[in-house]
Amino acid sequence: GVRKASSMLSVQKASLTDGTAVYVFLNAVVTPVDATVQTLRNQLLMITAVLILLSFLLSTLLSRRVTSPIVQTTLAARELPKGRFEPKKSKMSYREITELNRTLTQAARELSKVETLQRELIANISHDLRTPLTLIGGYAEVMRDLPGESTPENMQVIIDEVGRLSTLVSSVLDASQLQSGAAPIQLASYDLTESILAILTRYQKLTEQDGFQIAFEYDRHAVVTADEVKIGQVIYNLINNAVTYTGADKRVTVRQTMQAGRVRVSVIDTGEGIPADELDTIWNRYYRGQKPHKRAAIGSGLGLSIVRGILESHGLEYGVSSEEGKGSEFYFWLKLDGDGGRTIGDGRTIGR
Repeated sequence: GVRKASSMLSVQKASLTDGTAVYVFLNAVVTPVDATVQTLRNQLLMITAVLILLSFLLSTLLSRRVTSPIVQTTLAARELPKGRFEPKKSKMSYREITELNRTLTQAARELSKVETLQRELIANISHDLRTPLTLIGGYAEVMRDLPGESTPENMQVIIDEVGRLSTLVSSVLDASQLQSGAAPIQLASYDLTESILAILTRYQKLTEQDGFQIAFEYDRHAVVTADEVKIGQVIYNLINNAVTYTGADKRVTVRQTMQAGRVRVSVIDTGEGIPADELDTIWNRYYRGQKPHKRAAIGSGLGLSIVRGILESHGLEYGVSSEEGKGSEFYFWLKLDGDGGRTIGDGRTIGR
């Protein structure tokens, strides 16, 4: 058993300054060592038990707090293969988990955009293919059943619709190659002005038959280093876009200006303009403005997307400025070779 406490008496003799002898008695209670050890042991066990309980509670709370966003992120990741791309934000503040959740959220958004683009791509291509195929089939049946309808005019309709199909397929292929990086850039020095003049000759029929007026304004010939074919495709697509959306006066202006060792090529129309909140989205595939246009159906919807891909692959500055009710101006910049200019020339207008 535990020993009981005992007392200890101590006597000490001392002398005062005058020589008087005195005795000092000291009586103290002495606790046995075994009792002290037992008390400390009991206290240590109690403290240990409390610490274990607190540690368990704290670790449980922390583990739930840490694993909850991980579980949510895991569940969200499992939903991605099912086509459910709704991002779920976590309330966790730990940096690594927050970054993981942010990455998954961004991936979900991008996958959602891809899914939307795929659906729009199929819908738009189906629509664009259906119209010319219907016309070709209809005219072919009429010409088969009615020999008198085998006229050059009906044949020309079929030829024109075949051309539209070819243009659409080429646009889809170009857009796919640009996105995949399978369209290498072939840089060479060439006369940009002569290239634009050659492109404008393609619109001779359009200006003669439909009354469009396409003006080319420049003061000197510009020599640049770029991929002539692809830059020509950019200019061609921008002119097509301007022809589609220009105003009732059917006027389109191609302008070439030189400034500080660079040349700026811009294509200007007189249409209804583009709302400010749509200026960043017009470069997307198959983007259609909120305001329908009677000539918008003739395009493939890929022109500006192709323009963006080519210009970005060249690392060129480009953009668009627009004012509603007055028209739009699409432009891009190229660096001039050497002094950049040669041969004084005059502006040229194609059409009436």
